[in-house]
Amino acid sequence: MLNTKSSIGQILITIAVIIILFQINLFASSYEKGKDYIIYPTGKGFIKLQVCADDIIRVVVSPVKDLHERESLMIIDYPDQNSKWKVSETKTDITIKTDKLTAQIDKSNNTVAFYDKSGVLLLKGSGQVFEPVTLNLKPIYYRIQQNFKFAPSEAIYGLGQHQDGVMNYRGHDVTLFQQNTVAAVPVLVSTKNYGIVWDNYSLTKFHDGDEGAYMYSRVGDAIDYYFIAGEDLDEVIAGYRLITGKVPMFGKWAYGYWQSKERYHNQDEIVGAVKEYRKRKLPLDNIVQDWMYWGELGWSALDFDRKKFPDPKGMIDTIHSYNTHIMISIWPNFATKTHVFKEMDSRGFTIRGQDNKSRGLYDAYNPDARNFYWKWLNKNFFSIGMDAWWMDATEPEVGGKTIMDQVATIESWQDNALGSMARYLLPYSLMTTKGVYENQRKVTDQKRVYILTRSAYAGQQRYAAVTWSGDIHAQWSVFRNQISAGLNFCMTGIPYWTTDIGAFIPDNPLGNRDNAYREIYLRWFQFGVFNPMFRSHGSGTAREIWNFGGENSWTYKPLKKFDNFRYRLLPYIYSMAWQVTSNDYTIMRALTFDFNSDENVYNIDNEYMFGPAFLVTPVTEKMYFERNYIGETIPATNLFDKDGKQGSLTAEFYNGTEFDTLVTVGNKSNLDINWNDGTSRPAGVHQHYYSIRLSGELLAPETGKYTFVTTSNDGIRILIDDKIVIENWTGHGVTIDMGDINLEANKKYKLTIEYFQLLGNAVTKLAWILPSVSKEIEAQKIPPTKSVDVYLPKSSNWIDFWRGSSFAGGQTIKVPAPIDEIPLLVRAGSILPMGPYLQYSNEKPADPIELRIYTGADAVFVLYEDENDNYNYEKGIYATIPIDWNEKEQTLTIGEREGEFPGMLKERTFNIVWVGEDHGVGVEPEVNVDKVIKYSGNKIIVRK
Repeated sequence: MLNTKSSIGQILITIAVIIILFQINLFASSYEKGKDYIIYPTGKGFIKLQVCADDIIRVVVSPVKDLHERESLMIIDYPDQNSKWKVSETKTDITIKTDKLTAQIDKSNNTVAFYDKSGVLLLKGSGQVFEPVTLNLKPIYYRIQQNFKFAPSEAIYGLGQHQDGVMNYRGHDVTLFQQNTVAAVPVLVSTKNYGIVWDNYSLTKFHDGDEGAYMYSRVGDAIDYYFIAGEDLDEVIAGYRLITGKVPMFGKWAYGYWQSKERYHNQDEIVGAVKEYRKRKLPLDNIVQDWMYWGELGWSALDFDRKKFPDPKGMIDTIHSYNTHIMISIWPNFATKTHVFKEMDSRGFTIRGQDNKSRGLYDAYNPDARNFYWKWLNKNFFSIGMDAWWMDATEPEVGGKTIMDQVATIESWQDNALGSMARYLLPYSLMTTKGVYENQRKVTDQKRVYILTRSAYAGQQRYAAVTWSGDIHAQWSVFRNQISAGLNFCMTGIPYWTTDIGAFIPDNPLGNRDNAYREIYLRWFQFGVFNPMFRSHGSGTAREIWNFGGENSWTYKPLKKFDNFRYRLLPYIYSMAWQVTSNDYTIMRALTFDFNSDENVYNIDNEYMFGPAFLVTPVTEKMYFERNYIGETIPATNLFDKDGKQGSLTAEFYNGTEFDTLVTVGNKSNLDINWNDGTSRPAGVHQHYYSIRLSGELLAPETGKYTFVTTSNDGIRILIDDKIVIENWTGHGVTIDMGDINLEANKKYKLTIEYFQLLGNAVTKLAWILPSVSKEIEAQKIPPTKSVDVYLPKSSNWIDFWRGSSFAGGQTIKVPAPIDEIPLLVRAGSILPMGPYLQYSNEKPADPIELRIYTGADAVFVLYEDENDNYNYEKGIYATIPIDWNEKEQTLTIGEREGEFPGMLKERTFNIVWVGEDHGVGVEPEVNVDKVIKYSGNKIIVRK
């Protein structure tokens, strides 16, 4: 007979086992597991968690199970990280765990939270939104939104380059749309040492407010983002580059000085500028040919007009003979009359509007179109020696008063090769730089690719692309905003950024003649030395150094000084460039990179680290000069018409922009004219497309150099005694032009003013600056030196680069800011290699190197050298020298050299300088060095 109690017990045990097995089976069936992912059905859709690396997890949320797996434009096919991970499940959540990161799905609300390896919460999601798109798109897409909850104390950075002066985006809204001065990169990082890469290409918005934060995109098939964790922000950036691509090195020449302006009008001008730099012994590596070189060939013809540039190859060869590189401006859109457009359009390589007419823009989303674009670049430029590419207007640029006007314009275009423009709104620059980079790499590995472009997108760093901040204005507030714009841009993981030194638009009619503009230009130039790329550019006034005053002027001397400073820093800068490529470093560093524990730095928008050593505080406020006036309109009493009558000029009015059909003749006494005011333009003259010639004589009241100033839109030309003083004979917006000529007092001169009008505004103004007024401007003196407040981050001591004095961190100090200095402090525990003076980057090997040692803490630096301009470094052909300062032992170790390359300097001299008060300070080499070390590649230990 069976034991009843025993039987009941066995039955209960069996039931319990069944329940447990059922629960296990239930949990196992609640998600699908693959090699590196799980997919969890939420009831309303699906969540996919994919382990990309120990510290990177991808999140995909979709209303449908197929998750619209597609090839990403920003994410590369990165190496398998062989990450070890575990998944576990309870009634309330599903957890994926690696050695460094945990992601957890909350089943109750389908949110995802992330924790570090210690279990500390990094970020928590707070729901998603999917709304069907009402645009005429197939298949069905959604407006998508992922909500997040940030911690109260954390700061958020990145999102590209924006011009609002915001450093920390907590409490702010940011619209990600490519514009002239805005580069939209959907990557953000946090002071909690994580980052988010938002993989969507449509119009995107970031929002943070009291109710929480979100990322929103206008068109998407799924929410798709990558969560990257790290021990610090450098590790977060390294994770970003793992999945989006490493950064190639530029040629060493690219880290030197770039001279650019809008524009060199002909072959002689650009060659002449290079010759003048060499004659004056002003360091220079690069010269830039801006637009309009195509002349009558048509807009963006990708070829030189032989009237102005008769021998392009000879021009480039001459520039190369002066050890200078040349970059050319290229555009993605073309006039319909150009050969390149006709061939592109006939192959279906252009993007069309709803009217089925081409927009003149080539379809960079089409690989065949990219290859065809390169075919023209190679044929007319690269094959004859062109060194670098300035890829302008890669947003692509469109008109429209508001962002949504511009978005609507682009979204109205017909599909590109990948799909709708609504879906692929943002990554045009990524695709067009991809085509140039990949094709040049196919042609040769002996010249490193260099691209400068006005737009950017996540992943663009892998295509050797630098972004600059667009057509900004020369205002002190705008200048300051460039710092936060550049720092946030670099925090997206794209390390190379620059700005137009002096701004594209000078906002000063006298330009480089005005001490007020000279002041802001010089301060901007100082800032430029501590940008990843050191480049002057702009319109309206000449940008070459000698145009800012004589050799002994208060502007010329410091401009030359800081140009030399950049070249003395090349061993430091080029070694950092190697760290960018090999170890995912960032050169231009927001203070949170290195001082994350100091919350005082979170919102600082005017200081940053340049590499591990320099704390840079650009002077971004006017200290010395007020803006001067633009001159007076020439009085009627100084004008005489063709008949010799005083008080006006003879005015001839023509229809047609080249004086085609004479309509009438009259007189004009006022040279400040709005031709569209209803009275100035005679009857019979067309509203648009006409030309005017004013002629007669001008009476000079003084002897000396006169500066004539025109304000005009469209074509303007001023001749005195048939000599061209001002000529800007192209269609343009309202522009100020200037020209000089020497005149004698009480003498009459033949005066001719020619103007043509196309569309829009129609204004001309002729003013002059008398010789006596010019002398007053030149005589202005620099007032006494002022100072700038600088916050010194905690956890370090700081040494004044110019004086050698030391300060404790965690305080704000006043730093002198004379016109020839930028407030510059060096972190205690730094090694600064400074090379010899150079005229160009590879003029000679960096020997001797002055090693400035800033004691107070341990320091490490790795000196890097290679062949300067090929891709052999990818094969391991380079050399490094590790240098170490031990604070406790007071010893400097110059380690054994690792590696070699053709042309390597096998024996060299290190001049050791332990920096102190007035010792090892400033730009000049230290005369009284502390130790002279002859180094041949073997380890040397030097005791202080």
